[in-house]
Amino acid sequence: MKSLFRSCSLLFALAAGPAAQAQEYFVPLTYPQAIQLALQKNFAIEGASFDPLISRAKLRSNEGKFDPVLSASIIREDNEEDLGGLADLTDTTAGTLQPLGTRSLRDYADVGLNGLTPWGLTYDLGVNVENRQSSTSDYADRFASFIGLSVTQPLLRNFGTDVNMASVRLARADTAISGWAYRQQVIDTVTRTAEVYNELWFSSGNAEVERRSRGLAQQLAADNLRRAEIGVMSPLDVLQAESDVASREERVLVAERRQADDENFLKELVTNRVEDVLAVRVDIAPPARAPDISQNRQADLAAAVQNRPDFRSAMLELQKKQINVVFTRNQALPQLDLVASLGSNGIDREFADSVSRTVENNTLAWSVGGVFSIPLPNRTGQGNLEAAQLEVTRQLVELKRLEQSIMVQVDNAAGQVETAAKRIEATGVARRLARETLTAGEVRLRAGAATTFEVLQFQRDLATAAIAEIRAKADYNIAVARYQQATATTLQRQGITLSD
Repeated sequence: MKSLFRSCSLLFALAAGPAAQAQEYFVPLTYPQAIQLALQKNFAIEGASFDPLISRAKLRSNEGKFDPVLSASIIREDNEEDLGGLADLTDTTAGTLQPLGTRSLRDYADVGLNGLTPWGLTYDLGVNVENRQSSTSDYADRFASFIGLSVTQPLLRNFGTDVNMASVRLARADTAISGWAYRQQVIDTVTRTAEVYNELWFSSGNAEVERRSRGLAQQLAADNLRRAEIGVMSPLDVLQAESDVASREERVLVAERRQADDENFLKELVTNRVEDVLAVRVDIAPPARAPDISQNRQADLAAAVQNRPDFRSAMLELQKKQINVVFTRNQALPQLDLVASLGSNGIDREFADSVSRTVENNTLAWSVGGVFSIPLPNRTGQGNLEAAQLEVTRQLVELKRLEQSIMVQVDNAAGQVETAAKRIEATGVARRLARETLTAGEVRLRAGAATTFEVLQFQRDLATAAIAEIRAKADYNIAVARYQQATATTLQRQGITLSD
């Protein structure tokens, strides 16, 4: 497939060269190749592929709330104070009173580990050492050490994994939703490629029919001119034929413009460098007729509700709202926390001895207690809970609406397939009869039993019937692609597997 686009770029370069300006280059393309290129080169799919990655990154970020936090600090304080006007002890050498002044130095170091557990307990384990030096203190140049652990365990509000894991579970749901959204984008792109490919096939066939119709009109005008020259036909018949040639020329121009537009639409889908291939014509192979769906219709209808990405995403949205109900119900509870701490102190003139005393000290410092609070009358918590419960009810209604809509979409899509299949048969018969009518009319015109106007009308009828047959065939393939989209069987039918 990559070689195909390398050839496209090469042909574009050649077409742009001075020696090839008058030439037109065609690149062959089949329907399976178009699908494969759309999967590899389409910007919509590439853009959607970032959403699952972003969601997974956000999930990791939410899981990080339970990561222990290591903190450390080192602080030095230097405080000097002059107490002017106050008398100090008498200086015996000078026999005078000196102003009183103080200066203190404080060095403080702290290392701690704190965090949150999934059941709501918060902990803080810390070690700190303090060294104070003062000009007036009896404890100058001594080290005070402390090792301790403090915990807070909520018993009502913020208790349990349901509330503390809520943000993580919401992020997991968002990750799954982004995966389904990516799947939907792939399905939509494949369906769009099928639509554009068949539209291009129709517009190519339409342009060819219009050119053939113009050729028939030109041939009739030339025949009428020869008959008029020998006196067996009136000049009015010649004018009628020539007028019809001009009209059909306009139809050819419109058809060729539509074909060129559809080529560009296809290029937009199957390449991320459309500027390299705008000047290259695409010669598509006729698409094979899509497989019949009648034998799988009931099974597809039953599975569509469970397999559609939009329905699965809606189910996950319901799950998110249920998680929010659990969270808001917990937040409406009073706060009752159990708090406790346990630690040991040590003081010595040397740093190592101070820490050693802290570890070996048999006298522990501890505390235990509770903290209680409740807003009165707690309208915020009750209001949030009521709103969250109503959101769940509304999402359930949305799920029912979506389920009903999916069933209607699938049934309508199946009906479009059946109708298009019948149109293929009907338009095929119409084209064959229009061909026979034109042949008979040309024979009658040569025999003088028919008019030029009648033959021109037979030619137009044949062109209309031929275009209608091509339209029906293209519509059938498009209808099958849309049916597969409605039943979420596109990837399965196309043999496409998405990696996680």
